[in-house]
Amino acid sequence: MTSAQILEANAMELDIFDHHLRICSIAKHAIPDVTHCLVKLAFLKQASCKFFSFTETCDDYTLVVDEQGFTELPQNDSMKIMGDVWVPLRMSSSAFTPSEAVGITKIARSLIIPLADAGISVYCLSTYQTDFVLVKEVDINRVIECLPCSVQVFRESSGEHVSVSSGGQAGASGDSMGVTSVNPSGALSPRSITHKFSALQNKLYIASINPDSLHLIALQLIENMFYSSSFGELDENQERFFSLSLVKGDVSIVLDSHSLSRFAPNTLFVSNESWRMVKIGDSTDDLGFDECGIVAQMSDPIADGHISEYYISTFYSDHMFIPESATEDVLQLLINRQKSCNQQVNTR
Repeated sequence: MTSAQILEANAMELDIFDHHLRICSIAKHAIPDVTHCLVKLAFLKQASCKFFSFTETCDDYTLVVDEQGFTELPQNDSMKIMGDVWVPLRMSSSAFTPSEAVGITKIARSLIIPLADAGISVYCLSTYQTDFVLVKEVDINRVIECLPCSVQVFRESSGEHVSVSSGGQAGASGDSMGVTSVNPSGALSPRSITHKFSALQNKLYIASINPDSLHLIALQLIENMFYSSSFGELDENQERFFSLSLVKGDVSIVLDSHSLSRFAPNTLFVSNESWRMVKIGDSTDDLGFDECGIVAQMSDPIADGHISEYYISTFYSDHMFIPESATEDVLQLLINRQKSCNQQVNTR
C-alpha cells in the first residue's frame, strides 16, 4: 500500500452534532416534582426533545437534554444546572473491525487523550449504538484545532454534515498520546490516576429496543426510572445504576440483572457480555466539570490492554463499564498505573 492508501484506510471521522445540551442534577427526594415532565420528554411522540439521557445513581438523577427539552423542565431548588452548554461529538473509523475492543477504548488514542492533552474537559455518554463525547460549546474550535490531520471533521448544520478542516497539529505523530509530562531524565511519564475508584459487584447489561416498540416497555421503564426505591435493598458492594438514553431515534438502556428481570423475555436486544462497573468519584469527591483528563486517566491503561470499555459520566461521578470476564485484568492495569506514577513521583 502507498502512504496515501494507508492514511485513507485509517482515516477517522468526527461528527459535531447540532445539539445544544444542558446537564442537570435532580435530588433523589425531588424526583416526583419532575416525573410528569420526564415522562413527556421520553415517551410522548409530540415532544420536541431529540437528545434525552436519564441516569440514576445512589447520589442523584442526572439528566442531559437539548434546548427544547430543557425549556420543559421546572426550575426549583432541588435541581442543579451546569451553566455551560455542551455539544456532542461522535468519532468513527473505517479501520475498526468487529474483533477489536469496543466503546471508549477504540477512541481513547484518537480523541479522548488529545482532548485531555489540550486541556479540554469532556463528558462521556456511551450507548448501545455509539459513544458520545460531550464538550463545552465554547471549546469547539479548540477541539478542531487539537485533532491530528488524519481526522476528517464534519459539523452538522441544518441537518447537513459539512466538512471542516482540523488543526492537524496535536497528536499528528501519535508519539505524545497518553502522557502528560516529561520527567527530568527526559523519559515520557504515564498519565496518573488522581481520583479514587472502586469496582462494584453489580452485574450490568447494555440493551436496546426498536424505537417503534418503545411504548411496549414504557411501564417497565417508568418503574425503573421513578420507583426503584420499591425494589428492595441491594447486596453488599452494589450501588443503584440505571440509564436510559434516547438520541436521534436510538434507544439505549444500561441496567442491572434485577432491573432486567422486570422486562418480559426477548423484549430487549441485550449485549451478550455482562459488565462490571468501576465508579470514579462520588458526591463527596465532586469531579467537577472544569477538571480535564479524568476519562483519559482511566481509559489510557485500559486501551493499552486492548479491553473494551463503556463510559457514562454523571453530575457527581463517572462510571466505567468493563467486561465481567476482564474485571481482574482491568483492576490490575489501573493499580499498576497508580503504582508506576507514585514511584516516579517518589524518585524525583
